[in-house]
Amino acid sequence: MTPARAGVCALAAMLAVLMVAAVPLAVPLGWSVLLSVPAGAVTALGCLLAHPAEPVWQRPPDPPATTTELQVSLLSSRLAEAAHDQRRFDSRVRPRLVALALAGLRARPETRDLTDLDDPRAAAALDPRLYDLLTRPTATLPDPRTLAALITTLENR
Repeated sequence: MTPARAGVCALAAMLAVLMVAAVPLAVPLGWSVLLSVPAGAVTALGCLLAHPAEPVWQRPPDPPATTTELQVSLLSSRLAEAAHDQRRFDSRVRPRLVALALAGLRARPETRDLTDLDDPRAAAALDPRLYDLLTRPTATLPDPRTLAALITTLENR
């Protein structure tokens, strides 16, 4: 609420208290004014501080259309965090990439029995840059285009 509207509400509250105190209760005019000032001040303060409680007449945003859309937004925020924080890359992104690589390798008949990426068959089957990213402890997250290319090669092999 704007300060002008809060002032109008405060004056209306003061006038209402003044009229109730002076006419039906027969309180002297001076006392009626003294009673109406705090009522007006509280009303003005309440009107000014009630701004967050005012209704917003805009349509709420649409919920995500699919869970995929929600997952993509979560993944993009995690990738953005991991680009600057090695610990987040090691704890959040790398395990998911390793799981994706292992799932892709296990889908092939010749590497169906792989349990981890330490197997030499995994090194031979994966792109060397991707294998290095997944197994080298000091590897950092590459730029988005390179990461997309590495994941595409993983999906296509």
